[in-house]
Amino acid sequence: MRVVSGIILGYLLFELSWFGLFRVTNTDPHAPASISFQIGAVVFGLLFALLAGHLASFIGGRPHFIAAWIVGALVGLSAVVMMIRKGVAWPQVTALLFMAPAVVVGGWSYVIAGRAKTDSGNEQ
Repeated sequence: MRVVSGIILGYLLFELSWFGLFRVTNTDPHAPASISFQIGAVVFGLLFALLAGHLASFIGGRPHFIAAWIVGALVGLSAVVMMIRKGVAWPQVTALLFMAPAVVVGGWSYVIAGRAKTDSGNEQ
């Protein structure tokens, strides 16, 4: 049950922040945007993708990061579905190429931090 909760909350964190970025800035995610907005949006998306993977692994509570893998797959799948429905646009491409892997890296960072914590506790 914890893994499912981690998947749901991690995915919601990423998708709501990504969707909120375009709502708050009043930018059409399927239209071209300035390069400065694109770079800012990608940095914003990467930060929240890392956080979503970390959160999914934290809540999932497993020594491996299966929840982060599933959230990353959902992010990639939703990007592909949007590309099929609305056409290829830069937000979906960046979500597929950069943010889906960043979710997995965020989950991996949680596992590595946990291992480092237990290793330092065992050495004392």
